Amino acid sequence: MNLTVNASAVAGSSFGVRRYFAAVMQHLPWPGAIDSFSPGRWPRFERPRELLHRGRPDAVFWTPCQRGPLRAPHHVVTVHDCINVEYVHRNDWRLPIYRRLFNAILDGTERVVTISSATRDAVLRNYRIDESRITVIRSGRDAFARQGDERLIAEARAGRPYVLLVTNALPHKNNLAACEAFSRSSAPAQGLALRVVGSLPDDAREACRRHGILLEEHTRIDDAQLAAWYAGCRFLLSPSLAEGHNLPIAEALAQGANVLCTDIPVHREFYDGEVRFFEPGRMDAFVQALDAAVASDGPWFPANRGVVHRSFADVARDYAALFTSLAPTR
Repeated sequence: MNLTVNASAVAGSSFGVRRYFAAVMQHLPWPGAIDSFSPGRWPRFERPRELLHRGRPDAVFWTPCQRGPLRAPHHVVTVHDCINVEYVHRNDWRLPIYRRLFNAILDGTERVVTISSATRDAVLRNYRIDESRITVIRSGRDAFARQGDERLIAEARAGRPYVLLVTNALPHKNNLAACEAFSRSSAPAQGLALRVVGSLPDDAREACRRHGILLEEHTRIDDAQLAAWYAGCRFLLSPSLAEGHNLPIAEALAQGANVLCTDIPVHREFYDGEVRFFEPGRMDAFVQALDAAVASDGPWFPANRGVVHRSFADVARDYAALFTSLAPTR
């Protein structure tokens, strides 16, 4: 049995998708040959070889994140989320084109994998696909743990206290509401800074300036520093309205951080019993949750520390079983 992996689809994807893919490939117990294709430095030479293998009837073709090709025998596509259609492009002219194109891709697949039940529900909301062709292979947690450097952790804990926000400027991250709620909460009066890793949209940055929030913005942080900041924060704030899994929450919990996040289905699916929730869309609830979080000392869920979660070895075994079930018989 042969497996062809469309690694070129991963190259332009998010950091979380790349880590997910690497973790699955590291543990994948596949008995046959694996051909992995990525444009790399020489796309003109790699492309014809990819097209040749894409059309092989004797192999399973896996695209590890939601992209093409439109046609390939025994094609499996992994969908991590539906944020592009539900948030990023929902108000612009590209949305009908995006929907049509992705419906065409899904029509040509033999199986669609989603990394959560919440993503499966989003796929069914947004695309025309029979639910029987969707397989949920829930994401693991262990690959997202990073070892913190003790010196960096000590520095993080000894400095100005801060709430950590790991984010980007896309609309589903809900950053403007986060900055507004932070300004209305007791956090500024307690001397807490808002430490952002990633990027804020201009309106959120302006709200911080207008309300006098102690804002720190950082980009290009290495793993050791980010792990230390998780370990040293008062809590991680995740105000996102939609996710496929939410990598920062998994990383923060691995470092022993407290987490305050929106009460959305995917957060309940992966993190119920380990984090505190607040209702999205209600500013008063958001502010109250921040006030309660600021007033809390110590770990919020100490009984859950050290609990063994689903691993990427489990995820990889599920993929291997699926690929085997779809593998062409000779």
